[in-house]
Amino acid sequence: MPKIDKDAYKKRLERISALFSDMVEQADDISKFRCPYRDRLDRCTAEFRCRNQLPAAGPEESMTCGHDGTFDYRSAWETDPNRRVRAKQKIDQIKRAAGQRRRPKGDRK
Repeated sequence: MPKIDKDAYKKRLERISALFSDMVEQADDISKFRCPYRDRLDRCTAEFRCRNQLPAAGPEESMTCGHDGTFDYRSAWETDPNRRVRAKQKIDQIKRAAGQRRRPKGDRK
């Protein structure tokens, strides 16, 4: 197997890192005002109900995303408060169990 040129490898990693950091910055900026479920044709790809979904033009069409990008889209998602409470309780339970597993066996209660 040929030997790896460490300098060339390092240069490639730096180039890839630079490319990805630009993409991440762009995605981070866009995520502040554009719904992540809105595709390039303004169709809604969400698998859940959202207040900003507009009716489809026809029976074979997808819902359209109706937000205009001037608000925080996260508030548009419909939520069930009871589900949120149950999810939070489950997360807390998982955290406690994980914390117990991390303790030495003699310290577990």
